[in-house]
Amino acid sequence: MAHRGVGVGLATEGDLLQIQRIFEHWVLKTSVSCLIQKPPFSLVEYRYKECVDRKLPYMVACDLNNHDHVVGYAYASPFRGSSMGYGHTVEISLYVHPQHTNNGIGSRLIERLLDALRFTRHIAWELGHELNAKVYPVRKVMAIMAVDETVPNQGIPLRNWYQKRGFEEVGRLKGVAFKRGRMLDTIYLEFHLS
Repeated sequence: MAHRGVGVGLATEGDLLQIQRIFEHWVLKTSVSCLIQKPPFSLVEYRYKECVDRKLPYMVACDLNNHDHVVGYAYASPFRGSSMGYGHTVEISLYVHPQHTNNGIGSRLIERLLDALRFTRHIAWELGHELNAKVYPVRKVMAIMAVDETVPNQGIPLRNWYQKRGFEEVGRLKGVAFKRGRMLDTIYLEFHLS
């Protein structure tokens, strides 16, 4: 069921503090992200600016009935961004405020993000060769996540959520991450833009 009173649009720098708070929850309370420590504002700001500089979409879902309160966000970043050979591929990240999960916000974000990526021509460069940047259309979208199969609504259910939207699991690295006292697999899901 779609969440009423939620709008999805491009993020601004004014949204970043709320985005940091959402991201902090998923880092500190779950195994979805393999960051261990509280993410600093500078990390959120860096990722946002990298998306903007490379002409990649960074979207927010806002509760229009609560003074544009950010209830989720999603963005595309370069996949292995220091190599132009991966210029046609991006990695996406998507997080919903913990009090607003299971309300269709993630579905609206992923739909809008994938739609935007179909028309995105982003800028890729290799470190040390920034003046030789090139513009690439996006053809492949990766979703990469740690999998804690012991926790409900994470791991396999999250993978299944992506698969319902057309992503295919194409790889699994076994036991490469450690968080919350357990070794975790990392899975790679791929979506082909048409």
